[in-house]
Amino acid sequence: MSLFLSIAASVLILLGALLSLVGALGVWRLPDAYARMHSASKAGALGAILVLLGVLCATSGMAWLESLLAICVLLITAPLAAHAIARAGHMADIRPQTGLLGDALEEDRQRRGTQER
Repeated sequence: MSLFLSIAASVLILLGALLSLVGALGVWRLPDAYARMHSASKAGALGAILVLLGVLCATSGMAWLESLLAICVLLITAPLAAHAIARAGHMADIRPQTGLLGDALEEDRQRRGTQER
């Protein structure tokens, strides 16, 4: 392995670990379940992807196929899982702390409720 690939792998793995740490701090510090879930899903998935790219730079042979497959799975499943969990939480009456923009999903539920009656 060349010196450049070794340095690139080290930098990518370090950045992935730092991004995962930021996601963990977000889970600890953010105010409600939705913001915490957003932090965990986005930063965790992107941190894992950076670590996998670092592994991709550090290895040779057929490991690149496994790394790329794992990256694709992370890119597909992390946002879908976060969305499904957030929607289930909202349907279970766990409300987010709303700011100036309000709660669009609650407004949509109220509109549907008044149309069906």
